[in-house]
Amino acid sequence: MPALYRTAKAFADDFGAMEYVLKRSGFIRMNKEVAIADWDLFAQSLGTGFFEHVVGQGIATTLIGDPPQRLLANMKWSPRTKDPLTNVAQLIVNGVCRVRNNYFHGEKFTGGPDWQWERDAALVTEAHLVLKSARVLRTKHY
Repeated sequence: MPALYRTAKAFADDFGAMEYVLKRSGFIRMNKEVAIADWDLFAQSLGTGFFEHVVGQGIATTLIGDPPQRLLANMKWSPRTKDPLTNVAQLIVNGVCRVRNNYFHGEKFTGGPDWQWERDAALVTEAHLVLKSARVLRTKHY
């Protein structure tokens, strides 16, 4: 298995483990019948300092500066123009969670233009680093 796929699998495994922990720690979307992790609430709990930490460490330059998009039902990517992420909620929800969704639903590493493979690898790697940093911060504060 190429390193790129091992990196993506490690990210997916850690993301799943984090969802498990979030749900059992009270980060649950209360407007749903089933237990769904509330990533928005988790992002808020990290605080603005977490975003500043990630920026300062330089661990998510692509994720923040050229964030992932989402594929709509009309098969177009949204948003059309990508603005950099500017806060912790965007970093977690529009960054980390969106990379996870794109990867799980087959929109990463699909063989597009050469530059896309590099960008996909950067997004997955950086989303994983942010997720691991959030887990460490969460462990220190809870």
